[in-house]
Amino acid sequence: MTMLAQFQQRNERQEAPGKAATLLPSNVETRSREDGTTERTLDLSASRAYDSALEILGAYKLTGNFHINLEIVLKEIDAFDKVTFEVEPMSQLPYSTDCRRVLFRPNENVRTSQFSDIMRAINRRIGFDATCPWWVRIFQ
Repeated sequence: MTMLAQFQQRNERQEAPGKAATLLPSNVETRSREDGTTERTLDLSASRAYDSALEILGAYKLTGNFHINLEIVLKEIDAFDKVTFEVEPMSQLPYSTDCRRVLFRPNENVRTSQFSDIMRAINRRIGFDATCPWWVRIFQ
């Protein structure tokens, strides 16, 4: 774990002393910007985002646009107006066709602990798990 992540977790514990601190998953990259804001990069599953969007909308077919599916999931967990995101271009490597890297930034009125909760909720819902075989990810 990097020094920055340890420092951030220490600050989050101080912000919410009654709450038990939980660690972020290892596929979460955290960076601090010069203006003092925090950015986190998550590896998300395009297929899980699609399936979640289908379930949320009660639809049987969508366009398959990852950006739109991610917006639907963010609205469902009430995080759409609390974070901004940038989706990195898809990797050309054949083994990672389902994995999309997304950079999240909190909006000005979002506390660090609230941002961490949002990141955990997103990762739980549509996070990419490289340890699962491809056939297990189909049924998630």
